[in-house]
Amino acid sequence: MKKSYLIYFVFLSMLVHLASAQEHRVTGTVTDAADGSTLPGVTVLVRGTGAGTITDNAGRYEIAVPEDGVLVFSFIGMMSQTVNVGGRSVVNVALSADVATLQEIVVTALGISRERKALSYSVQGVGGDELSEAKDINLVNSLSGRIAGVQVTSGGGGIGASSRITIRGNSSFGNNQPLFVVDGTPISNFATAVSQYGGADYGNAIMDIDAANIESVTVLKGGMAAALYGQNAANGVILITTKDGSGKRKNFGVNISSAVTFETPYIFPAYQNKYGQGLNGEMFLYNKYLADNNLTEAEYSYQDYAYERTFRYYNGRGGGLFDGRDESWGAKLDIGLMLPQFNSPYTLDENGLPVYQNTPWISQPNNTRDFFETGLTMDNFFEIYGSSDNSVARLGVSSMQSQGTIPNTDLTRYSVNFSGELKISERFSGKATVNYVKNFSDNLPGGGYESDNVMQSIGGWFGRQVDMEALKENWQTKDPFGYWYNWNQTYFSNPYFIVNRMLKSRDRNRVFGNFSLNYKLAEGLALTGRIGNDYFGENRKEVWPDGSIGIDVTQGGRFNINERVNNEFNADLFLNFDQPINDDFRVDGLLGGNYYQRSYRFQGMAAAELTVPDLFTIGNVSGNPTTSMFNSKVVTNSVFGSLNVGFRNYLFLNATGRNDWSSTLPEGAWSYFYPSVGLGFVFTEAFGLENNILSFGKVRASWAEIGKATDPYNTRGTYAPAAATFKGVTQFFISRQLPPVGLKNENTTSYEVGLEMAFLMNRLNFDITYFNNLSRDQILGVNISPASGYSSMLINAGEIETKGIELLLNAGIARNPGGFNWDVTVNWAKIENMVNELYGDLEAYQIASSWGGLTIEARPGKPYGTIMALGFARDQQGRVIVHPTTGRVLKTPVPVEVGNTTPDWLGGIRNSFSYRNLSVSALLDMRMGGDLFSVTHWFGGYAGVAQFTVENGVREDGVIVGDNILSDWGAVLAAVDGDGNILRDEDGFPIGSGTVNNIPISAQTYFMDFWGNQEASIIDGSFIKLREISIGYSIPMSIVNRMGFITGADVSLVGRNLALLYKHKSNNINIDPETGFGTSNAGVGLEQYQIPSSRSIGFRVNLNF
Repeated sequence: MKKSYLIYFVFLSMLVHLASAQEHRVTGTVTDAADGSTLPGVTVLVRGTGAGTITDNAGRYEIAVPEDGVLVFSFIGMMSQTVNVGGRSVVNVALSADVATLQEIVVTALGISRERKALSYSVQGVGGDELSEAKDINLVNSLSGRIAGVQVTSGGGGIGASSRITIRGNSSFGNNQPLFVVDGTPISNFATAVSQYGGADYGNAIMDIDAANIESVTVLKGGMAAALYGQNAANGVILITTKDGSGKRKNFGVNISSAVTFETPYIFPAYQNKYGQGLNGEMFLYNKYLADNNLTEAEYSYQDYAYERTFRYYNGRGGGLFDGRDESWGAKLDIGLMLPQFNSPYTLDENGLPVYQNTPWISQPNNTRDFFETGLTMDNFFEIYGSSDNSVARLGVSSMQSQGTIPNTDLTRYSVNFSGELKISERFSGKATVNYVKNFSDNLPGGGYESDNVMQSIGGWFGRQVDMEALKENWQTKDPFGYWYNWNQTYFSNPYFIVNRMLKSRDRNRVFGNFSLNYKLAEGLALTGRIGNDYFGENRKEVWPDGSIGIDVTQGGRFNINERVNNEFNADLFLNFDQPINDDFRVDGLLGGNYYQRSYRFQGMAAAELTVPDLFTIGNVSGNPTTSMFNSKVVTNSVFGSLNVGFRNYLFLNATGRNDWSSTLPEGAWSYFYPSVGLGFVFTEAFGLENNILSFGKVRASWAEIGKATDPYNTRGTYAPAAATFKGVTQFFISRQLPPVGLKNENTTSYEVGLEMAFLMNRLNFDITYFNNLSRDQILGVNISPASGYSSMLINAGEIETKGIELLLNAGIARNPGGFNWDVTVNWAKIENMVNELYGDLEAYQIASSWGGLTIEARPGKPYGTIMALGFARDQQGRVIVHPTTGRVLKTPVPVEVGNTTPDWLGGIRNSFSYRNLSVSALLDMRMGGDLFSVTHWFGGYAGVAQFTVENGVREDGVIVGDNILSDWGAVLAAVDGDGNILRDEDGFPIGSGTVNNIPISAQTYFMDFWGNQEASIIDGSFIKLREISIGYSIPMSIVNRMGFITGADVSLVGRNLALLYKHKSNNINIDPETGFGTSNAGVGLEQYQIPSSRSIGFRVNLNF
């Protein structure tokens, strides 16, 4: 027996020795590929064996592996990775997030996280890291092209410009902006944007949020998704969850990020460079003059014609020949002409007056471009976080300093973000988030049709021969007449005078956040109390110095100062419950209440005359300044509840209810209730259909109602102080709006159905949704008889139906852990906004208006945003009708429908590639359809600066409408009676004769007729843009480990708004079709001397400690 034991022991020893000869110890560290932080708890297995281990708190592991062994690393929420050891003794691995897995949990109403498959409505989100790859100063712009059904309209290329965002189109004649919620508390997106007639764009308040502090953004689209947030969520909700440190996989860490980007304008209007400032200079008119006067070119040269009949500078105010005009219908450039110009040398005559010399009449093709500079943005971010068993805390500090592409414009933003969570006991916990933001600018660019918008002059009314360098070098000097040096002294100041002296400053301080306490009453039952507040105070100052042109400055200069203070307070108390009833049923939900109060205060002063020129202080005001003040307060009390029932983890019922009591509605109509209900069915789980091909399948349907109140003080008569006093006593005037009778809340009923499918182990999935929103009892202001003593009143009327299809597609085309990976996300939406009815026999409700009587309207039976304007008179075949003797285009006698602002569809495509430590992502943003009226096009034609005013030889040969202009439509002469009078139909529209037009007219005449015809400048707003690209490289851990305390590092090259890949052929002026004014409905479909959009390119460095 002993001999047998001995033989067994020797044999076992030999096996151990043989095994040890074939195995060796492998050590390494597992990190997060996103930020380089170490990952504790990662499972490490030797494939084909039962051997395995897990990483320790520092992400380290050690395991015995055969020489030809294969290690498999796996961790919840991360993509597994397989590595061939190949005899190595050290194997470090970086795991990447499994997007499909992470998206299973989403943030919903009131900041509550729920399983995606348990929802009966559409939700789509985007991670904060993705938004930070090539981030925009304005967070709203970063969402463009990423979310199905979300449309972002940028305010242009001015630094800090506001942007409009809508979810599923326009469902109201009033506000259509969504509600923004940060960490469960609603915050303000207050905006004061430039109007089409002037002002400055002070941005929208969401730009105070730095994407570096964001963990995720979730968009709640449907009525049910937003129902718990009440009336402010009628247009959808954008939930922003900030980073709190709880998701970090180590107890303490520091992250530092620094980026530098350079901005250059990249979309400029297409200008002509053949003819300069003045009138009557086109060769067609010169030849006509010779013919009319029986002259030859030898007898009357074009040089003499140009000097005597087109342009001659003297004082820029009409003292010369057309030198006070700002059009470019003057003489031909670059053919050797010599004419006196604003920057010509001059001598003084015996009276001390200047005599300007002739200088070469040459084009300045880049004069507008040369005005702009390369903008610079420096963005720095610091984050420190820590956690223990009972607490989590994080502090983020960021600094963003930006210089605009317009000289002397800037924006600075400093922000501090703190969050902390403490588990006080087994039942009691608390959480707080606090944000402080200082957002200020020493000068913001002017906009709209106003002389302090540089694009109105150098981009709209500008001599194509003007030397920009001369304006830049001499803007601080004066000409012989004592005017500030400029090319034109009638309409505009020198553009460098504008940006250096006509200043528009802003300083905003903001604090927002919330504090909550949670008490666990029992298992599955908890009580939460939360208070949140959003406060900001903003001071603005606008100055126009003495000598400003185009501004009403009577003496010494003028200035405006004002202060705005906004405060929004929310208090919530709600009871959460989550209880399994049995093995089949589970119930969760909440009951709660909310108190909301918003107060707003405005006070301002304007002074038009100053005692000491350019001393912009209250004590220097000459005469009485104009003062103004406004205060408002809104209170809403609410109770709400939700119930969610799950059956066997595949059938889910969601229901909510909320009742609001709003102070802005009349007594008796304060209270309104709105419910919602939805059902989701995961049929793959119900019927056991999951396999390697079909991974997931779900159908869902939901229905909801949402109420919406009106603005404060609309329910009763109000008084406001008049600008002037009577014998020193302030006067007040009563509102011209009649207090409404029986006014109640607006009501929106919505339903949606959707299908979610996933295939090939979740590598391919899609979500398709059909939705329908019906908004009734819109609150409209309608005109009433002046005999009543009032001009308007508010009523409940009107119905808008919004319906559409949304598609979201995700595809993991290549998935090779540690190798090449390729993921594609596609979103697409087609939305229809139809106005079903208005009020009584009311034919139209005006949304916005513009030049020449153009309006954007809601009209029954038409899509929302119908553009009405004077247009081309046409015959039944669509051919343009022209005057039978002059050849000039005839216009319609009344405004007609010339377009619609609603896009046909929206979409976006994002590609993400990675290979080992290299990653590349690119985003395409698309919009097809949606018309707009371009003032840059309209006046670009009238002023003769646009490229299309010289095409097809129209200034040499003349215009024949329907031939070398409007050839796609054709043109016919108007029919006339025996006396030569134009025949018209019963509505006053000209009748065509059928005779093809062959009458030549001057280009100057044709394009100046744009003034009475807005249809000529309606362009299709379609575009495809390369929105952003990010190329990143993570420094290998083998190098990082040598850096001591650094645990991760990566660098990236980033670019945003890189290229306009497609625009519609109607956009021959080459403006950015993605444009608007601010966040209101009135800013959509209108473009007016937009500041050119900028392309940004730079680099970013991230370090983790």
